Amino acid sequence: MATVGVALLWLSCVLIASVNGHGMALDPIARASRWRCNPSALPNYTDNELFCGGFQVQWGTYNGKCGVCGDNYGDARPRRHELGGMYGQGDIVRQYVQGSVIETRIRLTANHRGYFYFDLCNLDGGTEDESCFSRYPLQLVDGSRNWYLPSTATGEYRISLKLPESLTCSHCIFRWTYVAGNNWGYCEDGSGKLGCGPQETFKTCSDVAIVAPKDITPSFAYCTKTV
Repeated sequence: MATVGVALLWLSCVLIASVNGHGMALDPIARASRWRCNPSALPNYTDNELFCGGFQVQWGTYNGKCGVCGDNYGDARPRRHELGGMYGQGDIVRQYVQGSVIETRIRLTANHRGYFYFDLCNLDGGTEDESCFSRYPLQLVDGSRNWYLPSTATGEYRISLKLPESLTCSHCIFRWTYVAGNNWGYCEDGSGKLGCGPQETFKTCSDVAIVAPKDITPSFAYCTKTV
């Protein structure tokens, strides 16, 4: 009976805590958010809700799986925010110099603790799937992988990242992943606390180019207004 009680307590904590956070990548601007800076892009008025279909769908139905760009894993491919999908036109929104330190800008409209991490997929020599993103995990300037939210404040967060020294691409996908920390669960050491166990997850994809210094286009600009 005690075991059943603990299980029910765990489930109730997860359900209570699983209120969706919200966020978007503004620089480089994500596929779903391009309309905010360029009126030629198709509007997506829920561009801050790419949370893998929601916690219950991601973890209850698909055992943690998510579309590569934040869509419900169960959606037909190409999913809405993947190349070939409704918002996946592949328009290049940013140029970067290979090996440089870049600043990314993330806006959270609901902050549920946790951390961010970032990846690149080189479409010049691959396809838009998890194996492609796994080849280029991006690091913070201090060499670490994850960037932990310093508070529960909403608003914009700016994070500096180091691009790979050897990578150039006419079309890369920059991906932001946000793993929230608002659910109670079991940790690896068997203890239970907030932030352990399955968590709500966000993913967004942005289309970028990474070029040698001599190939940069100084006048390149996708956005026609500031967001």
